[in-house]
Formats: sequence, C-alpha cells, structure tokens
Amino acid sequence: MDPTPPTTEPTSRPAKRLADVLNPFTVFTALFALVAFSEAAPVLAVLYLTVELFAAGLVAGFVLVLRRRRRVGDFWISSRGQRIVPAVFLLLVFAALLGALVLLGAPEGLFLVTLSMGLASAAVAAVTLLWKASAHSAVAGHAAVAGLLVLGPVLGLPFLIVLPAVLWARVTTGAHTTSQVFAGAAVGAAFAAAFVA
Repeated sequence: MDPTPPTTEPTSRPAKRLADVLNPFTVFTALFALVAFSEAAPVLAVLYLTVELFAAGLVAGFVLVLRRRRRVGDFWISSRGQRIVPAVFLLLVFAALLGALVLLGAPEGLFLVTLSMGLASAAVAAVTLLWKASAHSAVAGHAAVAGLLVLGPVLGLPFLIVLPAVLWARVTTGAHTTSQVFAGAAVGAAFAAAFVA
C-alpha cells in the first residue's frame, strides 16, 4: 500500500496540461501511425490509421457517455472502482481492432505493436482490480520500448522522451503515486519487449 494516496486536486497546471496532451490516445495513436507508415504503403497506412482512430473514437465516446450518466467522475477515470466497465469495453475494442488489422492484411510489426498494447492494457486493468496502476504510464512505457524496437533510435527517441514526462505529470497532478506510475510503465514496457522484440 502506498504511504501517501494521490490527491484529487491537481497541484500543477503545467503538469495537468502535459498529462492531457500526452494521454494514452495521443501516445498510442502517434506510435501506431509511425509504425503504419514505416511498414506499409501510404494508402494502406492511412487505412490502418483510420481504423485505429475509429476504435479510439469508440472508446472515447463510451467514456463520455459514462461521464454524462455520472458513472465515472472524469474522462481519465481517476477512481479505481469506476475503471472496470470502461476497461472491459477498451479490451473489446482492442480485440475488434486486431481482427480488423488481420482482415486488412496489416504488417506483422503493426499487428504486434497493437497486440502487445492490448495485452498491456488488460494487465493494467487486472492490476487495477486490486491496486490503482497508471494506464497513462503503461501506454507511455509500452510506446517507449516498442518505438525503439520497431522504429529505431531516431523515430523511437520521442517516445523515450515522452515516458519520463508522463510519469512526472501523473505524479505531480496527484493522479498517481510514484510506485503506481512505475508499475504502469513497467507493465507496458514488459509487454512491448516480449512481443515486439
């Protein structure tokens, strides 16, 4: 158990803005787009990215509906107890996205990046049943490792820079403790290393 639970009130506006910009949707979509364009013809890469953006829109729309119905307190679902239903929906959408990538003949690298991120999300969702690991950090940790492995040091470097920024922002805003962000990042990085290497 963490000695100091995260507060609900942000302590730093710059950190909150950074966390909002470097959110899981943005980070994963950026990784997905770069992998798609590096491994497929431009027309196909646009098609794969369109499918991914549609999937991301479904998840975001679902969370917004839950928020309107007051089933979750905020868009990033700060309360651990409110994360189960959105997590199940997210995993179903990941499964549908993987199926679409198979049907569209997506490159193996793009499929494995998506699969490993989906599995990392499932792992973080499972951990969240008992303890609040950071989903933002899991996506950033995954992108840092997957980006370097698939894209190489030049295109992968921005994701490596994003990782400590996300960890700092999530702790500074009070959304997570240090152990929660490191746990999330470790889960994401481990799944990327296991499936993409």
